[in-house]
Amino acid sequence: MKNLLPFLLIPFFFACTQAEKQGATINGKVTNLVSGFFFLAGTDGTKDSIKLDATGRFTHAVPVLKKMTNYFILVGPQDYIPCTLGPGMDLDVAFDAKDFKASLKFTGKGSDINNYLVSKSIASGQMDNDIFKLEPGPFRLKQDSLLSVQKTLLASTKKEDANDPFWKTEEAEFLFGWANTLAKFEWYHGYIGKIKDYKAPAEFFSYEKELTIDQPAYVTSSAFKEYVSGLVDRSAKLKMDELKRANPTQTINSSKIRMETALGMLKNETVLDHYLFDAISSMVRMVEIEGYVQESIDLFLGKCKDTALVNGLNRTVAEWKRFSKGQPAFEFSGKDLQGNTVKLSDFKGKYVYVDVWATWCGPCIGEIPYLDTLETDYAGKNIVFISYSIDEDYAAWAKFIPENKPQRIQIIGGKAWESDLIKNYKIIGVPTFMMFDTEGKIVSTKMTRPSDKKTRETFDGLL
Repeated sequence: MKNLLPFLLIPFFFACTQAEKQGATINGKVTNLVSGFFFLAGTDGTKDSIKLDATGRFTHAVPVLKKMTNYFILVGPQDYIPCTLGPGMDLDVAFDAKDFKASLKFTGKGSDINNYLVSKSIASGQMDNDIFKLEPGPFRLKQDSLLSVQKTLLASTKKEDANDPFWKTEEAEFLFGWANTLAKFEWYHGYIGKIKDYKAPAEFFSYEKELTIDQPAYVTSSAFKEYVSGLVDRSAKLKMDELKRANPTQTINSSKIRMETALGMLKNETVLDHYLFDAISSMVRMVEIEGYVQESIDLFLGKCKDTALVNGLNRTVAEWKRFSKGQPAFEFSGKDLQGNTVKLSDFKGKYVYVDVWATWCGPCIGEIPYLDTLETDYAGKNIVFISYSIDEDYAAWAKFIPENKPQRIQIIGGKAWESDLIKNYKIIGVPTFMMFDTEGKIVSTKMTRPSDKKTRETFDGLL
């Protein structure tokens, strides 16, 4: 589903005040579905197959839902409609596969929200990159027109509970989704048109004056979060550029400057707290929990009065501190080209530098020459180099290794993103580099790349 999502102007995050754990049920009848099944796909990549009985009917239960959660009803590669399920929902669904979108209808508890999402998806359509070929005036006119359609649709929708947080979040979704699309115009237009340093006319950005970010009711909206983050990032970049001009050789802590910028820019405490929570949670996942990251954590925990956010960050920090330096490593294994099992524990007594990669990953391939050089330069030292492939296509991996003759130990996990290594170390992208010490403990699960001079500094400090 990931390829379907980038430009769909639909909400991905919703608030829900129901704390109890309840499931949701969808029932219904489908006609003219030749395959006899369709999918309920989650935005996280999960996909449940829903089979029809001989009469075309089905029942499907989602056993545990803590909050409103987003899905897609997926009939074919181009036939999908967003829906949302929440605790206690009991929905009836009906559609004709020959005219899927036009015929799809929800009834029952939660049907008002889901029928709205169907109407919105049809009205909005899909946006592809070609729209960014338009000149600023026509592009802005098209986006403003879509915004007007969305506003009218939301206002005219009959709501079971007008105070349901969904509707306020949805208001933010289309308003700030519109603004985020406009904010992307310069870069995309310049890139597609091959216009270096393209700048849109000043009047194109009049939308910035029409919006205010002091909106605590909007903080559950992903579009609102994206907009706020973009404002902070752009302001922080101006400060960093100024610092670079003043002293080109200085090292700039970009995370710290963004944090300081947010503290000065975001006046509403709720908006600020949610921004800090998202920013710090992201930092914790991406870099080691030390230095300024720890300072940011302490700052947030000391100022935030939202118990849910405080508890959420504490959980995230606790999860990732499991990967701190000195913690015991999780075992992992893979098969080499000869089919032999190779395990991390096989190399106890040596330092181990691990490259998690795939043949389809351009940046991974780009690091191979640097990795080869590292292995050559540190030959004879007490360090082992392992490349762990997460390729799903075994044949592609097996062909790549001898053809490109990369050095070091080459193994493949065999389960792609479902491998134990990926899950145990919470890896969300490749290439990822990790290092373990002679006792099988973690040095870093967020090691610098072979092309980074800091990698050699780390090696030299250990060996």
